[in-house]
Amino acid sequence: MERGLNGTQRTAVAALLASSAIATNYLLIGVVNVKLMDLIVFTAGFLLGAGAGAGVGALTWLVYGTLNPYGFSLPVLGATVLGETLYGLAGGALRGRLGRVGWGPDARLAVVGFLLTFVYDLETNVVSALTAGVPLAVALVGGVPFAVAHEASNAVFFCFGFPPLASSLEKVLETYAK
Repeated sequence: MERGLNGTQRTAVAALLASSAIATNYLLIGVVNVKLMDLIVFTAGFLLGAGAGAGVGALTWLVYGTLNPYGFSLPVLGATVLGETLYGLAGGALRGRLGRVGWGPDARLAVVGFLLTFVYDLETNVVSALTAGVPLAVALVGGVPFAVAHEASNAVFFCFGFPPLASSLEKVLETYAK
């Protein structure tokens, strides 16, 4: 799909996806580690290519991580920005492997969502522990409940949410790419 859009259209779609990810983060701020952001960034990569998906992920965390009621930490912001780009890169990389997606659940995507989130959680927990001066083992063990919530919710979101989201957006984008 990414080749059918001109530069302005690609930028507009990327901005809409980033703003959607940011808005859903604030909407779900009371639900710890359950967010639609990762799904949206992965979808951006799938629809627009790995580079644009990574850009959507970085932009999303730069805004949300800076204007965050939980506070701000530059090293943690760097880790979250870097970690979030993985979702966009993976979405772009899997575009050719997944092909056109249908509307139904896809267990392959549950595995992808879970694994990407495991890597993200591990990386951000290590950086958070080092930044806060907390022993790494304590931070990793203490973070297990939060990681489980994040990884399990992303497995569900990717499995059940990605197919209809990507299919719907592809149809809309095909209309405007003509």
